Amino acid sequence: MGDLGGTEFIGDRIRKLGSQFDEWYGYRSEGIYQTQEDVNNSPKINANVKVGDMKYTDISGPNGVPDGKISPEYDRVLLGSSQPQWMYGGNFKLDYNGFDLGVSFQGIGYQSTSLLPYTDYNAENWGVFPVYMDGSTWSMNNTTEQNLAAKYPRFTETNKGLNRAMSDFWLFNGGYFRLKNITLGYTIPQRISRKILSNNIRVYLNATDVFSLNKYPKGWDPEGMGIVTTVLGGFTIGF
Repeated sequence: MGDLGGTEFIGDRIRKLGSQFDEWYGYRSEGIYQTQEDVNNSPKINANVKVGDMKYTDISGPNGVPDGKISPEYDRVLLGSSQPQWMYGGNFKLDYNGFDLGVSFQGIGYQSTSLLPYTDYNAENWGVFPVYMDGSTWSMNNTTEQNLAAKYPRFTETNKGLNRAMSDFWLFNGGYFRLKNITLGYTIPQRISRKILSNNIRVYLNATDVFSLNKYPKGWDPEGMGIVTTVLGGFTIGF
């Protein structure tokens, strides 16, 4: 982007000279703290950081070099475009001996997408959290091996903002392939349809939003529309 006369923050994204449009802006992650020794010997955002919390990279400081602490002023960096890349779609139709098959598909080859909206918990203090996160977070009740394999930092209200700050830890490829529509039909031969005074009789079965291949959490739709698979059958008669 060129000079827009300043810097504009849009949630976890940014628009400024040299950035991509609505580029992700946040910390570089080094994973999850696994030991107290690691916590003690690492740069931190504040003194409340504990084992099981997120660990971030000390990028810079007031003098342009790492200063031994994590701060939003000096340690957040550009993390890549949030916009869809390589959007595609297509359709084709085959006809053979009275049968016809139509297929349409669409998708995005790549899109850097934030997992934060899909992993929020305890919204409005109702004490709820996504089922697919259960058993996948760091916990003091886990074994060392389980915590090393944990996909998410510990559940905490005290450090929730620290752990869920925008970082490359939460970005994933939100690209997808969706089989949008399939229609299978059969046109009855005219020698048969003419017996009921019809020029054309066609029966068909149509399925919409058949399936999607993606890396989104189970149950979430890549297009954010809550799409449901529908199957319809019918026939047409021409006179």
